[in-house]
This record gives sequence, C-alpha cells and structure tokens, in this order.
Amino acid sequence: DSWRTWHVSSVDNPLVSPDFISDMATRYGEESNAFSVRVLGDFPKDDGESLIQPSLVEAAIARDVEGVLTAPLVYGVDVARHGADRSALVKRRGNAVVGVQTWRQLDLMQLVGAIVHEVGQEDDAVEEIMVDAIGLGAGVADRLQELGRPVVSVNVAESSAMHPTAMRLRDELWLRAKEWLEAKDCILPDNEMLAAELVAPRYTFTSSGKMKIESKDEMKRRGVPSPDVADAFCLTFGGVAGTVARGARRWRQPLEYPSGAWIV
Repeated sequence: DSWRTWHVSSVDNPLVSPDFISDMATRYGEESNAFSVRVLGDFPKDDGESLIQPSLVEAAIARDVEGVLTAPLVYGVDVARHGADRSALVKRRGNAVVGVQTWRQLDLMQLVGAIVHEVGQEDDAVEEIMVDAIGLGAGVADRLQELGRPVVSVNVAESSAMHPTAMRLRDELWLRAKEWLEAKDCILPDNEMLAAELVAPRYTFTSSGKMKIESKDEMKRRGVPSPDVADAFCLTFGGVAGTVARGARRWRQPLEYPSGAWIV
C-alpha cells in the first residue's frame, strides 16, 4: 500500500514508433516473452516448454556480480547458413558474457577478417575460438587455423561428449549453458537478441531418455527466428577453456586435452 504502480504498453503509445512494434512482432512473434516484455510491458512468464526459462535470463541481466577478470577469454562463433541468418560472435570470460557481435551477408573470408579484427582489439589473449564447423563453418575454422589463431572446430551434430542426458553435442552445449545460468553467479549483458533467443528453443525426449533441443529448422517452421546469437553463446562451452570454471582458482588446475597435452 506504500506504492502506486502503472502498467505501460507500447501499443498505441505516441512515444513509440509503430515500426518498432511491427519489427518485434515479426522477429519474435506476438506470443513470445520478448514481445510481452518489450512491447506490452508485461512480466516474462515461465512457460514450462522452453529449456531455459526467462526468469534465469532476467536474473543474470539484473544481477550485481563482478566478472572474474583472471578467467580465460573464449569466443563462440556461429556461421550463417542462409541469407536471412546472421553470423554471430559471443565473448565470454568465466562468469560473464563480455561481448556480442553479429554480421549479415559477409562471405567466409570477410567473416574471418571480422573475427581477427575482434581478437586484435582485446587487451588480453583469446584462449579459444570455438567455431561451429558444420557446413560453411569449416572454411572459417580452417582459415583461422591457417592464420595461427587458437581455433577449436566444434561439430555440434556429434554425439554428446560428457553430458549423460544429452543426445548430441549441441544439446549438451545448451544444457551446459542452462547449468551456467542456474549457478546464479553469472552475468549477461542487457542484449535483446541474446535474451530472446536463449528462451526460445523448446526440448523433447527421445525414446532412450535423452534430451533433444529444438533445431533451428524446427524453430523456423513454427515461425521463430534462428537463435544464431544464443548458439554462439552455447559454443563458448565447447572447448577446454570454455568448460573451466568461473574463476582462476579452478582455471589453475591442470586440464588434459584429448590429445594428452597438458595446460596449466
């Protein structure tokens, strides 16, 4: 009783461009949480069908937690497969996402150049660049390797590597991302694309009890845009440095690559 509250919608609001409302409806759908929050002014609702619930994402955006500056800086790169899709780069340092970049209509070598430029802008070395190497991504990974960059080719169609409940590696990476958010000591930037895409994919179970995350093609068939930025974020968990913890304490523990080489 000490508060007065107002509910403000962007619909029929003279301060809001109708183009913004139309763009949000086209991009995310009028039934999406992104449309409900950004246009209608409603609270996001946990629908029970999404793998990652909106409450986890909203909490990570609002959380007042410091990033671990001594954690390794890792990149996740999702390469566009179709003309309408974007190539996306997400940067993560331990418990914090520290950068999001997207590009449209770049050829493979232009995309490599854009990634190399981003690496050159960093104050610290990039520990790993995880690239979805299916299809066109293989060319990006090969060229980055040729340039001597710390690239890791990730085939998300392979079987799950270490997660007992995931069907494929892509499913495992999404589950790792969810667990990262559930730890409640992480930070996400206030990035509309990333927030909306993280809560978009649904999940099902196979007859063997494995979890399967909705594919990009399946999402497009129900009118949901391809989660390029969210997939790039999930790729940051695809390498050795990316699976290391949030802090330098665990990062200083020796880890073994599959080849047998040790890093400390």
